[in-house]
Amino acid sequence: MITRKLSSVIFSKRLYYINKVQFKYIQVSVIGAANGIGRNVALLLKQNRFITKLNLYDDDDRVLGMELELRQIPGGPVISSFSGDAFLSPAIRYSHLVLMLTRMPRKLGYTREQMLATNALAVQRICRALAYENPDAFFAISSNPINSIVSFASKLLQNYNAYNKHKIFGITHIDTARTRALLGKTLNINPRHLHVPVIGGHSDETIIPLFSNLLPSHYHIKEHQAEALTRLVRKSGTEVLNLKQGSDSATLAMAWSINEFVEKISEVFYGSYVIVNSFTANPYFGTKFFSGPTKVSECGIFETCSNFVMSEYECHLLSQAVPLINRDIARGEEHVQVIEEGRNL
Repeated sequence: MITRKLSSVIFSKRLYYINKVQFKYIQVSVIGAANGIGRNVALLLKQNRFITKLNLYDDDDRVLGMELELRQIPGGPVISSFSGDAFLSPAIRYSHLVLMLTRMPRKLGYTREQMLATNALAVQRICRALAYENPDAFFAISSNPINSIVSFASKLLQNYNAYNKHKIFGITHIDTARTRALLGKTLNINPRHLHVPVIGGHSDETIIPLFSNLLPSHYHIKEHQAEALTRLVRKSGTEVLNLKQGSDSATLAMAWSINEFVEKISEVFYGSYVIVNSFTANPYFGTKFFSGPTKVSECGIFETCSNFVMSEYECHLLSQAVPLINRDIARGEEHVQVIEEGRNL
């Protein structure tokens, strides 16, 4: 269980390592760098002082223009770009962290099964490349539907004898970002001073903000406020999609939250340890995978969330979410057979 006291200790250690950074070669690869989210993530990562080298990969040749443009920004990591199947392996070779970003963004009318079928091929390609080229890398995925894609990728890596449950992450920082932003507005305070664990999965029916665990503890909201905020957090992505008339997903907020994840993870390569919100292998809630605060060191995940003191409403949400998460996980695992049989035809 991640306690409040431990959280404060980790925060202090993070400050120590940030102030005492010594040079170390750290390489990060972004797969899907030319899409809407990828472009914004690349720009944000250009400002990351922990990263030495940033590799950008996409099937779209426009990624080569991105490299030139980012090279014209002074400072930050050295940028390299790669495009085409033949250059996927070089793009991830020697990288400490490989980011897989959305290929087919969420669209109006698309079911999660359709998104899984569309994004699975790209995930399969990167899993095969990782297994052969760089099986020890941290592999972080932000590709819909997270609840199925993470189990799909994990099953593939198992088949390729390259699975390490401590090094695969489904990035769910967007859920904590939205929760903090909405709560800050409700309390009329700076949301960056707030911490709210968000557990469950990453879909409208499985996201569970734990407002009962709000920090700092002198802040409180009423039960009806918690219920209203939970509904708002769950439909945030759909609202953005509707306002963009179905032509684009929440690219800016997603990029910001992915960058927040990478900022934290990049610190572990300097000997620190951090807490990130991610959908990872976690059996403590009756599922194979579960999202929540996750402790990470240079060797990977060393502790996942296990239990929280929750309100009656939050317990109810959890009981509803678990069967849905298990269903989504099973769909991801079952799709491995579908896609592998298709490849062998």
